[in-house]
Amino acid sequence: MTTATETTRIPAGTWAVDRAHSNATFAVQHAGISIFRGSFKDLDAKLEAGDEGAVLTGTVRVESIDVEDENIRPHLFTPDFFDTQRNPEVRFRSTELAIEGDQVRLAGELELAGARQNVVATGVFRGPVEVPGVGEKVALSLEATIDRTDYGMNWQMDLPDGSPALANDVSLAVELELNKE
Repeated sequence: MTTATETTRIPAGTWAVDRAHSNATFAVQHAGISIFRGSFKDLDAKLEAGDEGAVLTGTVRVESIDVEDENIRPHLFTPDFFDTQRNPEVRFRSTELAIEGDQVRLAGELELAGARQNVVATGVFRGPVEVPGVGEKVALSLEATIDRTDYGMNWQMDLPDGSPALANDVSLAVELELNKE
């Protein structure tokens, strides 16, 4: 017995981010034993869908970074990490958006700290739903892992046992709720 794969099509139109119901976060292993997490408060995204497919674009303002330790925050703005003086935003533009059922595969170019790399994210698509008084909505939940050193984020400190203080792999998670314009 074979089962057909259902391909979901995003309804045509432009979908703009609902900032109150969207977020972008990151996580990286610290000291080999814990996870350091952060997020960005200033997030923008747009999904444009038509007969030829869909394109997702997004930006975050690096200065809107939110981390638990305010002593670390200024270091993240330096050339060791985001280099906000020269690169105030993180940008993304998709080159492929495939949805089968509710499963998403998103490929595109991520520009971070002045470097551009191809990245692939996977996740879930939900919607469309009609929200009374608001209109039609869709949502994307996406996850990817990048190597921070691919973006020139090479800062490192050795722990007393010689192991690195900060892992290279960084997990990214983006939750987008989008309103039809």
